[in-house]
Amino acid sequence: MSTTIVARPFEEEALFNAAFVSMLLYEASRQYYDRSGKHPMPVILPYLVAPLALHRATRDHLPNRITAQMGEWVHAHPELLVDLGERARSLRPLVSVGICFGLRHGVLQNLDGSIRAGQALRRIRGMARSADVDNCIAASGFLGRWFAHQGEATTILAIWGLRL
Repeated sequence: MSTTIVARPFEEEALFNAAFVSMLLYEASRQYYDRSGKHPMPVILPYLVAPLALHRATRDHLPNRITAQMGEWVHAHPELLVDLGERARSLRPLVSVGICFGLRHGVLQNLDGSIRAGQALRRIRGMARSADVDNCIAASGFLGRWFAHQGEATTILAIWGLRL
């Protein structure tokens, strides 16, 4: 299986690579699984996790608790939805490659068309991560927990103004 990615600027290639996206999806799917009663994450949700977790303005405005009503929160933050569809479309190839990378390296597992966290390798001692990377990973985990409490994947996408 071959996945082609459209050429992107060097900075995007360096920052948004398959391993990084795979780690975001690992954290989102791990948290989703833990909070959903051990159900794996529907494979469509990573395509929403990435544009939300990687977008600083959205990350900075996410609620503090998963009990926040998603529909109400989205309605209260329309400025964050303005280009969400375009962000989701532009990240689609990268998310696909990130899923494939994660599956190939055991970071993600395929369970009947859904994904769940596999085994993440430990970070090399002394290898530092930036606060921005940590914030992206934390936001992905939060989104996984939040999505686990929202019902069907198609409903979650509809709340955010997206569809399959």
